[in-house]
This record gives sequence, C-alpha cells and structure tokens, in this order.
Amino acid sequence: MSKKILIIGGSPRKNGNTATVTGWVAEGAKAEGASVNIVDAARLKYKTAGCCSCYGCQVSQQFRCVILDEATDVVASFPEYDVVVFASPVYFFGLSAQIKMVIDRMFSLFKFSNGKTIHNLQKVNFALIATCGGDLDDSGVKLVDETIKEIVHFIGKTHKSLLIPSLVPTAGETANKEDVKEKAMDFGKKLAKW
Repeated sequence: MSKKILIIGGSPRKNGNTATVTGWVAEGAKAEGASVNIVDAARLKYKTAGCCSCYGCQVSQQFRCVILDEATDVVASFPEYDVVVFASPVYFFGLSAQIKMVIDRMFSLFKFSNGKTIHNLQKVNFALIATCGGDLDDSGVKLVDETIKEIVHFIGKTHKSLLIPSLVPTAGETANKEDVKEKAMDFGKKLAKW
C-alpha cells in the first residue's frame, strides 16, 4: 500500500530554496510509489493568524478548528496521512511565520480534559525540511529541528529531519546543487518507506 504524504510548505517565496528542496523530496517519495500533496501555507486563506485561543475546538466533539477557513481543512486532514512534513526556511532562528500559523492551529487536534490529552494522530509520522543561509551551528536550524522534535514528542512520536544549511538566497543557484538534490530525493524515498 502506498504511503500518503502531506507537505506543508512554509516559505513566503513561491520559488525559493525551501520550495526547490521540497519539490525534490516529493519527487523522491513519488519515485517510491507514495502519493504526495503539497500545501503552500503562505497562500492559504486565513480568517485569523494562527490560533486565536477561542477554545471552540475543546468543546466540539470533532478534532478540528471551529474557525472556517482553508487552514482548518488542511490541519483537520492530518490524520488521513501516513506522514506530515513541515517545510520551512529558518527566519531569525525560528520557523517561518507562515508555517507557524498552521502549527498553532494543531491545538484543535487535541482534547485536554481532567489531566488527560487525547488526539487522533497515532498513525501519523512527522518530518521536517529546514533550509537556511548559515551553517548548522549558527543559523538557528537546530532550534527549528528541536521545536519540531518537541511537538512530535508531545504527540508520542519521533521525527525525521532534512536540514539543508548554507544555501544562497536565490533558489536559481540551489536548483543547480546536485548534492542537495540527491540528499533531498533520498529523504523523500525514506519518507515513502516509513
């Protein structure tokens, strides 16, 4: 049975480095028979930026945000996938605001009551694609990886990461980096077998 993979792209640049690397990851996953859906978080139509802390999701019986916009449908679909991948450039030592808005809405996938936490993400694996201009030690990419690690740990899982440092700001040059392409496609193949 082929894996279903959802990639949430969190770059404001349509053809930036993150989008280029994400495309290669998707290509690698498809080569192994996975179906891949890529959602551009920067172009979703939002009624609110991130979670507005209304707690409507906590009184609802459904595992979904009560705000009716495109982000709600995307986040509510997470349990339908075998793998959900967050793809983000590193912006000032953290995830991009575009990807963070989607992650904040994940609150709706949990029910918190009487000291218990319930969710429907048991069958979902999570991964990260992070690109940055600096190196691994001073760019913030490790902080981004740690953030995703903690979120996924809260769910009771582990994650896989593809961290691509030292990219120049223009994606045109990244598109010519065969070593990065090979690494990204290999990561996609691994996700398809996970």
